[in-house]
This record gives sequence, structure tokens and C-alpha cells, in this order.
Amino acid sequence: MEINQLFLHPLLEGVDPGKLQQLLTTLHSVETSYPTDSFLLHPGEITSRFGILVEGRIKILKEDFDGNAILITHIQPVDLFAEAFAWSEQRLTVSVQAAQHSRVIWLDCKQFAQHQDDPSVRQVQQNLLRMLAGKNVFLTGRIDHLSKRTLREKLLSYLWEEAWKAGSLEFSIPLNRQELADFLAADRSALSAVLSRLQNEGVLQYHKNHFKFMNRTSQSYFGFPANLDG
Repeated sequence: MEINQLFLHPLLEGVDPGKLQQLLTTLHSVETSYPTDSFLLHPGEITSRFGILVEGRIKILKEDFDGNAILITHIQPVDLFAEAFAWSEQRLTVSVQAAQHSRVIWLDCKQFAQHQDDPSVRQVQQNLLRMLAGKNVFLTGRIDHLSKRTLREKLLSYLWEEAWKAGSLEFSIPLNRQELADFLAADRSALSAVLSRLQNEGVLQYHKNHFKFMNRTSQSYFGFPANLDG
């Protein structure tokens, strides 16, 4: 991402593009590249930096009691990550891993307190608060999916939310099959079995990460609008 494109990032909304380079210097920004499968952050670390992914894709993972890695979420270009840990000064409980070759711009949150008189810094703080609120909405949604009693209900809850966001009964999701299983805290083979049953029952059709709901019978159950396009 070039410097003249970076100011379009939601974190920098309202910042004068002419002052962007000065702002990045003030916040001690550092750009770093990471090869596929490398780790950016590890559990137990304390970091004062949070990142903007400008190229590639990274995963946020958490290990369960048995050491199995569970996918918490995936980070796409222009997404933020690690900001909650950086600002709270809490030890990381997750791992951050590059799913493919990635470039990250790191910002040091300690510099915000030292430059409160800078209008650009204050604007970035306001933007960050808004983005954190949006992430809270996302995490609340995931909790809702995982609170369902069966894997079938968890899967349908997630897929129907993706259909709702796409505004169509036909949509694609950003997760491959293993990532979807990890996201739902499920075994991949069990997930595949549920998907096959749903397709055989005529509830949905799918190919890789592309899905289409074939009926609206579950619409009222999940509480989504009744005006999605077919």
C-alpha cells in the first residue's frame, strides 16, 4: 500500500493527507514483511504495538487445553489486529500467524499519550474507538453462533448471517473448510458431514466457499429479514 493510498484507511479517516507522513513518524510506525506460516506475535507476549495489514492474510489462533489451534478470526488487508492487547497492556492469549506472505505497518500506542496535543493523533484515537466498537459487534455475533446447541445450528447461524450481510441467498464466505471448522470449534469431518446432510435435504447447495440457500424455512428461526434476494 503506497503512502498516498494509506490515508484512505478507516483508522486515518479525517486526517489531512499532507500530514500523514508526519503522523506515521510521530507514532513510530514500522513496516515489516512476514513469510507464509511465520508468527508475528505469540501467547504470553506483552506488546505496545498494533498492526495494520496492508498486504496478504493473517490468522488469529488460540490453543485449547490439548494444544489444538482454534481459529479465532482471519485478518484481511486494511484490517487492524492486536490493538486491544496493545492498549490494555495485557499478555496475549492468542497467536498471530501469516497465512500467506504479508506486509504489516506497526503503530506504537505509547506514542498516542505523548502526543495528545496533535489533532491528527486525536483523530486517529477517535477512529480507533469506532473500529473497536465494530469488532465488539463481530465478536458478539460469533458468541451467538457458538452458543447454539448443535453443529448444524452453529453452521446455519453463521451461514445465514453471511447471507444477510451479502443481501442474497447466494454468497461466498472468506473461510476455507478447515478455517470454517476451526471458527466453529468443530472437527472438519463432522462439519463436512453436516454440510452433506444439509445439501441432501435441499436446505443449501455449496461448492468450496460458495453457498446458496435453497429455501427460506429457517429464515424466521434465525430472525433475519424476509426480503433477501434469491
